[in-house]
Amino acid sequence: MIYRETKNSVAALLLLAAALGCAVAVAHERKRGSIGYIDRTGQLLVTSKVLHEAGSFSGGFARVRLHENKLYRYGYLDRRGRMAIAARFDWARNFSEGMAWVESEVGRGYIDGHGKMVITGEYSDGGDCSGGLAAVRFDKGFGYIDAKGEVVIPGKFSSAGKFSEGLASVGSGGKLGYIDRAGKLVIAPRFEKAYEFSQERARVVLGGRLSYIDATGKVVIGPLKDVARAFDFRHGLARIRVGTRWGFIDRDGGKIVPPRYFAAYDFSEGVASVQDEKGWSSIGADGKVLLRMGPDWLMAFSGGLAPVIRDRKVGYIDRKGKLVIAPRFLRGFRFSEGFASVELE
Repeated sequence: MIYRETKNSVAALLLLAAALGCAVAVAHERKRGSIGYIDRTGQLLVTSKVLHEAGSFSGGFARVRLHENKLYRYGYLDRRGRMAIAARFDWARNFSEGMAWVESEVGRGYIDGHGKMVITGEYSDGGDCSGGLAAVRFDKGFGYIDAKGEVVIPGKFSSAGKFSEGLASVGSGGKLGYIDRAGKLVIAPRFEKAYEFSQERARVVLGGRLSYIDATGKVVIGPLKDVARAFDFRHGLARIRVGTRWGFIDRDGGKIVPPRYFAAYDFSEGVASVQDEKGWSSIGADGKVLLRMGPDWLMAFSGGLAPVIRDRKVGYIDRKGKLVIAPRFLRGFRFSEGFASVELE
């Protein structure tokens, strides 16, 4: 769905990520140090105290928010650490499929990689591009435009999500269903919540219960009894919480990894980081421990490395547990397109 990251929502998402191991893609907001980016060797690409937020690299650019002269403005860094698109926007999204939605005093629309406004229209908001289409908000509802700004699906829905695996969730009549890229309603609106498809499964809430459906709308997993939280499938497994413990189910709904962990991250690069009575570990898809870290907080792997908290500082290890980047950061986040945002003293 189209949504905005408010100060409160970012704080809540970061708290959720820290406490429950959620793979939440939110911007890294500066706390007390200076924000920068490192490469996989730990070499600093750039660091600055005027950087207030640092997003992950996407499409060759990282969305950043600068705090200068008592003003907050969004712009974009390139992979050389240069401000490729000046911080002149009141609001901005990540680049996706070569474009990004931005808002400023001169207007709203989509810019290209040169910062040029290439799509404008009577839209009050716009989402990320996916499968050549982007959800936009018209006066009378949500619809979709293509990469040329042509209206492909009229604005007739109360909400609209990103396309994934050929389908997008939309709101109609107080419920959520799914449309195809032609705008045809292929799964009737009957869900209270409906998320993106991942590995031929989509999470939904039906009758107050969590379930997973296939591309026909058939419930193939669930309703999930006693499951309080559930997430998308990654590497054939989905993370679930039963009571206060985390585990993983397969695409048929079987509990491949029983819910026994205090905290867990989604599977990434074939492994998942989990915490039990012995501390943090990395497990495989069969639940077997591949790497034991003990008290060192182990986060999710990306680009072959995972952030690890040791003595209250963040460093990065490889899949064998070797410390590749020494713990020296106040905070550190996952790698994307070869770089990770970090915060220094």
